[in-house]
Amino acid sequence: LFRSCGKQHVWACDASGVIYFRVGTQPLNPSMMLPAWIMIDPPVQPVGAHLASVHSSPNDRMLWATDNRWSVHVRTGITEEMPVGTDWEQVPGLQACELAISTRTVWARCPNGDVARRYGITDKNPAGDYWKKIPGNVSSLAVTPMDELWAVGSSGFLLQRLTKAFSHSRSQQIGR
Repeated sequence: LFRSCGKQHVWACDASGVIYFRVGTQPLNPSMMLPAWIMIDPPVQPVGAHLASVHSSPNDRMLWATDNRWSVHVRTGITEEMPVGTDWEQVPGLQACELAISTRTVWARCPNGDVARRYGITDKNPAGDYWKKIPGNVSSLAVTPMDELWAVGSSGFLLQRLTKAFSHSRSQQIGR
């Protein structure tokens, strides 16, 4: 069993690749539904392929999964009104044996230890546009909700990816 928790929702994937969504994770309230697990239809896949893991973003806006052949899938149509989404889409470009999801980014560890980030993810484009590999080789990875990537390197050391964003403001350039 593989499980993933967001802010209000819990997802699970059993050994045969069946995905479940937990309804009623909040304290009981007479106006809310009773706690229950809802089975979600898996993506259409070739014979012998089935989902192996499920990964939710901390804010419940994204759900990604990998299968037993290391293909990557994303759940589309997730909204506040439809938290289970509407369909699955296969995400091309690489194979992944591990995913880590922040509130806005998906990171993947490839079977050979390479790490890649998915760019272009939006509410209207949940699969994003492309993968970009970053330097390094890791045996495990994790990401904070604010997109700080942590990993265990092939030598066993804990690694943190350091990034710095620079803004190009016209007013700052004129004043210098």
